[in-house]
Amino acid sequence: MLYPSSPTMPPRFALDRMLGGLAKMLRLLGYDSVYSSATTTAELREAAERDERIVLTRGRIETRFAGIPNVHTLASEFPAGQLREVVRRWNLDTRSGLWARCTLCNAAIEPVEKVSVEALVKPKVFEIYQEFFRCSGCGHIYWKGSHTERILRNLASILEASSE
Repeated sequence: MLYPSSPTMPPRFALDRMLGGLAKMLRLLGYDSVYSSATTTAELREAAERDERIVLTRGRIETRFAGIPNVHTLASEFPAGQLREVVRRWNLDTRSGLWARCTLCNAAIEPVEKVSVEALVKPKVFEIYQEFFRCSGCGHIYWKGSHTERILRNLASILEASSE
């Protein structure tokens, strides 16, 4: 059985250790993407079976993932091409989940009161920006700074190429 995805249950991914850049981009888009540079094939298999995740890999799948219903070998060596491939293959929504997950640990990002992060960010950042967010897993602090526009431009450039 292939794992379903729907508007109420978007696809969830398990990525092998060759796909760190792709994992970060999928998380940026809001997709639950389990990744670690130390993940073993056995751990990927377990995550796929336990959580009904789609396994993404750059490696051979015939023996490593026999019996796992939804495994995909990516053709591109580069994260941008990999993202285009995944977006096309699963018709991913690239807008509604933006900034919902931590790009570092995959946990949800939540808005926080500005005053609660004063000691956690540089004084200039605290002075300039009004909206702050915290990862519910690792505690990393996010804000919508000038880097946000650059990230969105880069992402748009990658995704526009996927419609060609």
